[in-house]
Amino acid sequence: MQIIDHVVKAAAREDRPVVDRVSLTWDERQKSRQKLRTAGGKEIALALPTGTRLNAGDLLPTVEGWVEVELTPEAVLLIRPRTVRETAFVAYHIGNRHLALEITEDGLKTLHEPVFESYLRRQGVPVEQAQRPFNPVSAMSGHGHG
Repeated sequence: MQIIDHVVKAAAREDRPVVDRVSLTWDERQKSRQKLRTAGGKEIALALPTGTRLNAGDLLPTVEGWVEVELTPEAVLLIRPRTVRETAFVAYHIGNRHLALEITEDGLKTLHEPVFESYLRRQGVPVEQAQRPFNPVSAMSGHGHG
């Protein structure tokens, strides 16, 4: 099993081919140390610097060439606020719950939380559950409530 200790951004791609892909959920992309199986069935191990977060298109160097990171569809809530006030209301509650948030042209997206989905429905906010790739806004470093 090959151990990968660094990531290369897609923009820095050299003349090496993409030989395989690995599809990861949001949670998996946060882990700097883990074993993975590529789409081609190869096992690789990550030993990345602590705090490394993988993004879609990131390249993992192997002897054969690049393994490209892809986003796995996962259970999300698609929230489509109708007004600025409703958008602020939803964003406040997502932040208050410390949920990851993706902002799209169509609305807001967060990982599926049944209790939160029920709450939004009771408040009359348009929401639906779906299977989609999830790529939230990056967290602020050093955030705390101390």
